[in-house]
Amino acid sequence: MGAAMARRLIGADLPVTVWNRSIGRAEPFRDTPARVADDPEDAVADADVVLTMLFDGAAVRAVMDLALPRMARGSVWMQSSTVGVAATDQFADAADAAGVTYVDAPVLGTKGPAEQGTLTALVAGPPATVERLAPVLDAMAAKTVRVGGAAPLASGLKLAMNAWIATLTAGIAQSLTLARTLGVEPGLVLEALAGSGPDSPYAQLKGTAMLGGDFDPQFELAGLLKDVRLVRQAVPQPNALLAALEQTYASAADRGAADLDIAAVIRAFDQ
Repeated sequence: MGAAMARRLIGADLPVTVWNRSIGRAEPFRDTPARVADDPEDAVADADVVLTMLFDGAAVRAVMDLALPRMARGSVWMQSSTVGVAATDQFADAADAAGVTYVDAPVLGTKGPAEQGTLTALVAGPPATVERLAPVLDAMAAKTVRVGGAAPLASGLKLAMNAWIATLTAGIAQSLTLARTLGVEPGLVLEALAGSGPDSPYAQLKGTAMLGGDFDPQFELAGLLKDVRLVRQAVPQPNALLAALEQTYASAADRGAADLDIAAVIRAFDQ
């Protein structure tokens, strides 16, 4: 995701510096107009806007503990990783203490939309700062949803959206598995669904991937499992559906699907 987003920024003729925790992943950018930094401190030293896209809150914290003290006062930290509500609050407080404006800006979409610049950006931050970020947002996203004036509102919306994605994906897997168990050709589930009220391009896309065993990762299952757990942390009261989703995705991960696409959740239903 981060590499695809960086390429969109480069394509929009914005001056870009890139850094990755895995050095090899940054090497392809040496053949682009972007500058490849040696470390996070070097990456942010002269930046007006610093964008973070990492796996989880722990990764963001480890990087920004080094980078934030080097950011210029008045610069902007645009945090686009899915880290949950508690970590977002902590990051916003740290940015404020450093004299940096924090913008809570997770995105909806997977690898393909990131490459195409068709992500949906969920943004919470001071209106004037969000306006300042327009060239960045326009390069990466086809749609920007303004969630409010401060963190962690955008991260809250991201958790709500990913809970829906987790529910829908697991539901498709369950229906295909039920059909097979009942002696029905599973592909008929998608045929019957097509054009009906509950149908969606997403259901057809993920259902087809499940039927064909095509689990090339667009959104890694381990990432969605992490997000479901973040939702449960943010909403601590008992929630049977969230608990079942966590168990389902954890079961699929235990069956070798952690690094595969979320469509591989169907493995949780295998006998």
